[in-house]
Amino acid sequence: MVKSMLSYEDISNVGRMKAVVSATEIIEKGWARQNYPLISLNDPIPWSLRTQQERSWNFYIHCWDMLDSLLKAYSETQEQQFIRPAIRVAEDWAEQHSNLSRADMSPLAWYDMAVGLRAYRLAYIIDAGRSAGLLDQNLRNKLWASLEQHQAYLADDKNILFHNNHGYYQVAGQLAMGRRFADESPLMALALEQGKERLKVMLAQQFSEDGIHREHSPDYHRMTYDTLKAMIDSGLIEDTETIAFAETIEKALSWFVLPSHHIVNFGDSDYRLMRVEPAEAKRKWRTPEMRYVGTGGKVGQLPAEHLAIFPESGYVAVRTPAKGAPQDFSKSSYLAQMAAFHSRTHKHADDLSFIWSDRGSDILVDAGRYGYLGKTEQGSELWLDGHWYSDPNRVYCESTRAHNTLEFDGKNYPRKGPKPYGSALRRWVQDASGIVAVETECKHFHSLRRVRMLLFLPGKWLVALDWFHDNVQQPHDAKQWFHLAPHLQLLLQGGGYLVSMPRSIEPLRAISLLDGPFASRPYLGETKPVMQGWWSAKERDIVPSYAFCYELSRVSTGVFATLFSFSNSLATDITWNKVNVSGRKAQFRWKDETGTHELRLERPESGDLGVSYSVR
Repeated sequence: MVKSMLSYEDISNVGRMKAVVSATEIIEKGWARQNYPLISLNDPIPWSLRTQQERSWNFYIHCWDMLDSLLKAYSETQEQQFIRPAIRVAEDWAEQHSNLSRADMSPLAWYDMAVGLRAYRLAYIIDAGRSAGLLDQNLRNKLWASLEQHQAYLADDKNILFHNNHGYYQVAGQLAMGRRFADESPLMALALEQGKERLKVMLAQQFSEDGIHREHSPDYHRMTYDTLKAMIDSGLIEDTETIAFAETIEKALSWFVLPSHHIVNFGDSDYRLMRVEPAEAKRKWRTPEMRYVGTGGKVGQLPAEHLAIFPESGYVAVRTPAKGAPQDFSKSSYLAQMAAFHSRTHKHADDLSFIWSDRGSDILVDAGRYGYLGKTEQGSELWLDGHWYSDPNRVYCESTRAHNTLEFDGKNYPRKGPKPYGSALRRWVQDASGIVAVETECKHFHSLRRVRMLLFLPGKWLVALDWFHDNVQQPHDAKQWFHLAPHLQLLLQGGGYLVSMPRSIEPLRAISLLDGPFASRPYLGETKPVMQGWWSAKERDIVPSYAFCYELSRVSTGVFATLFSFSNSLATDITWNKVNVSGRKAQFRWKDETGTHELRLERPESGDLGVSYSVR
């Protein structure tokens, strides 16, 4: 048997043995994705879009996601049992979708990203099928005509989404099919050269110089980097500048892996498990930092720094080894804040939100993605509020009240219309005692100026300080929301809260350091009058989780200062604690079993932040 000219471009980055096992299972049992129905490759493929609730599933079908493991398995083994079903599916798709004017065709058939992902798979099927002698001339002509349709679509700049990750996958497909047939087709040679130029443009547009993807979602950062690395590994990218930048992107990603080994699920990120075995980590990742967080320290090495600031992209991450178990990655203290608004793409109404893990447990969590289910009607109330999808669970996950941030008057932060502010990071400091202080600032609803200070002593306490002022003196009802991981229990206790911590000797307590804000009741799995107290780990999955907030009513200038402390007892000195009217100076005192804590903060108009802390 003659092997195909080039190996399959494993842009999905699936390991060889995993692909063979997966491909064998698909042939024997069918293909399934998440909670959607099983598809047998021996039966007619459901190309049609039956309901808007199946958009995501129909998208993956038209990407030929069900063929990915088969093509990888054939590339590795040359066993025809893997390529024959792929040829049948490709022929069926080409026969049903070559007439672009068909009224009953799924809108996902020639959807931008689907075309890019399908193009490199179709190119490989043609090449592999021809080399294996499995294509007669008629079938080869039919598939080649379809490939030229893909080339024509991708050659037109009007079809390319340069501003987001969809265009990135379009270019990946263009590069792969172009390289595979450049020597025998002038059209494919043009596709290869065009793809190379577009890739440079897209990397500059989609990633900031500090290596962060600009779509507000670490899982899209991961997915886009996986494709970039796969293109490098398969020889589609050879220039040294791009390869060096890819390393910067991977190192940045390493800061967004939680101690639980899941990816930080800001924006449209699922709670994806990133843990792999050492051999897989060495294959999958190029940097010691990513290998370390992917294996929990079995291989690789963490950076010596405990604080990562990404000033251009608008992110901060703190990761500190546990004092009692510095080698146990799962017990690390971790804090990450998202202070970015680069575009509407995958942006939730989550300005200045943050998450926190400590003492072997996720504590404060982000809402999750839930899924791209239902389409909002153009001009509808949801559409005007910035929602592209209408499923109630999806609408909740995007909402301001679903994130650890301030909510004003029950409204979502606007995403449709306002000019993106880019990065809201202003200043930060890490002092000798280990305290990290981060200042972020942005505007809401034209007239509301808002500053957030996070002050964090890993393994001990966290203060969330929010100051806001309406420049036109409009009064507001404000809520400072917090959302607990679903395995944690919450009890309202006096004016504060008690949180169960299964892996901590001391419980976690939350209390307001100021006299004005008042504590809400706990919320858990509620749907009326609005949804509150939910968390989504993956598509079409949502579970109850506790939420609570501190509230202020009818104020044009306000301050919240909420302390989270691991302690058996906690009391605050309300008469001594204060924040001045401009929010630039603050002092706080609280007492627990370790002594009396005093924390002072200064935010001058220019210069460095001033933070002092003592325990006596």
